Amino acid sequence: MQSPNAAHHRQDAGMACGPRKTQGGFVITVELLLLITILVLGTLVGIVAIRDALVKRYVSQQSQKAIVVDAQGKVLGEAADFDEHDAPRLFYIDRSQSNNYRTLIGIRDDRFTSREPLYYAGNSCEGDPCIKTVSDELSDNSGVDGVSGSGSVSYFNALQGQPNYAVGQGASGLPGALYRETAQSCPIAAADIGSRWVSQKVVAGSPCEAVSLDDSSTEPAYNACLVTTLEPCDCPLGYEDEGDLLATYLPAINTRMDSIRTSINLLLPPGQRLDPVEVGSLCCPQAMSLQAEELVDAAVFVAINQVLAESNINDGFKPLINEILAPLQSEILCESFVQLKATEPVADPKDPTRNAFEAFTAPFRVNLPSAASDSAWRSVPPTGEGTFNP
Repeated sequence: MQSPNAAHHRQDAGMACGPRKTQGGFVITVELLLLITILVLGTLVGIVAIRDALVKRYVSQQSQKAIVVDAQGKVLGEAADFDEHDAPRLFYIDRSQSNNYRTLIGIRDDRFTSREPLYYAGNSCEGDPCIKTVSDELSDNSGVDGVSGSGSVSYFNALQGQPNYAVGQGASGLPGALYRETAQSCPIAAADIGSRWVSQKVVAGSPCEAVSLDDSSTEPAYNACLVTTLEPCDCPLGYEDEGDLLATYLPAINTRMDSIRTSINLLLPPGQRLDPVEVGSLCCPQAMSLQAEELVDAAVFVAINQVLAESNINDGFKPLINEILAPLQSEILCESFVQLKATEPVADPKDPTRNAFEAFTAPFRVNLPSAASDSAWRSVPPTGEGTFNP
């Protein structure tokens, strides 16, 4: 029988002969320290080089950009392009409405300019102005040179759909104020328009000039569809149906038509009498409308003659018919019309009581290039070698 002491000694001996646990880790050598130092320093040098290159590029870009500022140093923006007089043009974003629209505004040293003019009653460009609708090429297409067709039309405004924008007379005249087209018609009659603010005009002082929009050109209406027939009849390309205006005068035309037709039928035998005439439509060139003056007589004259041309009336009665129609003899004409809209001032987004341009003070300036240094980037013109010549 073993004693308890013997068993205890064996257990201690077994524990002493088992595996021993060692402490984990590594030894930092000189080579590892050197490698870490090279990587860190190289990364820092690379970051500094990239930073310097970006700064140089930013300075170079700033030297090439034309930034417009006013007399107080307020930045108006960066020039999007330049007009024919080298004046920078900027995009102004109208944020005073639910939809944000842009308009292209020219900046001269003493004024704002726009392609579109504004129209005023009287001769001094005072009061609330009116403006043409977008892409209106017929109402007033004379530019600053006074040549018809040279264009005082902003197609950029038209590309946005609505509305039209223009620079007009400001509270102190120059540098000008910004106005926006509204849905309301111009409260000024075309005959009462006496002046327009042509901000692009090159002139010392106010660019207000006298203008008359009452001179309208005329063209013959397309009347082949005037008498309704079994065959369909449509306006030709470039013409518009004037049914709305014709409907206004239709009762008077029908009454006059019946009276003339009755007078003619009294001269004709029963088999050659004219049937009731149903008025169809008239067409005018686009951007023109029917001339209301003598429209009733002219429409009756043309319609009766069209019916007579298709009838089998004996030629012996035609001299008598011509005597009846002689007082009506006239031509259906279309005339150009001036479609001006009322305007409203574009409000300053920070102060709705002021115009958007009142916050800026003339004279306006552009930034100068930054000072050159040996490390600054400089553009090098091509030598001509290896260039592509189509």
